[in-house]
Amino acid sequence: MLTDLAIGRNNLSERTKRGKMEVVLSCNVCQSDRIQKLDPKFNFCRCHSCGYVFDSPRPSVDEVANFYSQPAKYDSWLKEERARDALWQRRLRKLLPHRAEGNLLDIGAGTGQFLHHARPFFTEITGTEISQSAIRIARERYGIELFAGQAEELDMAACSFANITLFHVLEHVHDPVRLVSRCSELLRPQGILAIAVPNDVLAWSSAIKKIGKQLGLKPFQKFSPVLGISRAGTSREIHLSHFTPAVLRQLVKNSGMTLVEESIDPYYVSSGIGLLADSTYYALHRILQAVLKVNYYNTLWMIARKP
Repeated sequence: MLTDLAIGRNNLSERTKRGKMEVVLSCNVCQSDRIQKLDPKFNFCRCHSCGYVFDSPRPSVDEVANFYSQPAKYDSWLKEERARDALWQRRLRKLLPHRAEGNLLDIGAGTGQFLHHARPFFTEITGTEISQSAIRIARERYGIELFAGQAEELDMAACSFANITLFHVLEHVHDPVRLVSRCSELLRPQGILAIAVPNDVLAWSSAIKKIGKQLGLKPFQKFSPVLGISRAGTSREIHLSHFTPAVLRQLVKNSGMTLVEESIDPYYVSSGIGLLADSTYYALHRILQAVLKVNYYNTLWMIARKP
């Protein structure tokens, strides 16, 4: 996954270092310094002004890059290739009705599997990735040469892309505002940005984990009793931001783009009975969002257009 090195910007959260951990002193979304320690034991903080939830202290940029560059990091993806094919096809079906004619940039492209499926529908495909192991797999398995590095730092001209995708990338970066703003710069007028992130602050699954931890149940001990989220790096992922729909909407609005669609991301990777259960759970939440305008599912999905 892509990480973002954000140093030297006036509106960036001021940071200090405690060993290899960074302490965030102001909100990345609204720049407020009214930071609440939500769960100090699990390093979770919340901006009192806008509600943005984030990790502080948190792993450094280099630590996150090294974590996702482990040689065996994507072995599970390869074992689940068929189920992941279905995942990428579901996302592609959600994206295509909104796509702009032209090319596609996938930021944090992982192993290139989505680009492999998207290639027939765009004039050209491009991807960026910081994980060296993922870049190697993309080249060997799908014949896709990803650009190594962060989209913010790569030499790409403004207004170069008709479509940009950020699928479960934004929660990993150190400066979400900078990344979304960079996407806006790279998009052509009327270009489309698709964002998918976890909804772990509001999801029912997080509420269940929180209750399990509060009750002292053994399977839930790694989760925060406040949020029901595990500490960064204690699972297969390092999530530095924990978005809500309101905060993600604000990020899109602040970048100058217009929200086109708000939905939920069909992120599940499963087969057999598990696939049936996941599909049913997803369909239930699609109905809840359509009727009640609420999202208690595990993910967020937003489509934005550049004016």
